[in-house]
Amino acid sequence: MKAIEKTAVRKRGRPPGAATKRINTRFPAGLAEKIEYAAAVRGVAISAFIHEAVAERADRIIEAESRWVLTRQEAATVVAMIDKPPKPIKNMLDAAKLAARHVVIRA
Repeated sequence: MKAIEKTAVRKRGRPPGAATKRINTRFPAGLAEKIEYAAAVRGVAISAFIHEAVAERADRIIEAESRWVLTRQEAATVVAMIDKPPKPIKNMLDAAKLAARHVVIRA
């Protein structure tokens, strides 16, 4: 008798793959209707529409907050400081010594 292979069983229509995390939220009635209408216009499920919209917005926010936008003068100042850093003052040296006692660097 041949062994029967077990196939992955999908639970409640969930797609196979990585586990998902649930985030519950409530929308005001007007916004909920707008979301439903937009999803219908796109021809996608409401949850798919929300996933796409939230992912796009999150990417834009992360990108915007991950960079500094400097003027030419500010950029020149930063470059000058990197090229010739200021000499450390006593307070800076004391802070570095204090931090060295509490920080463990793992390789």
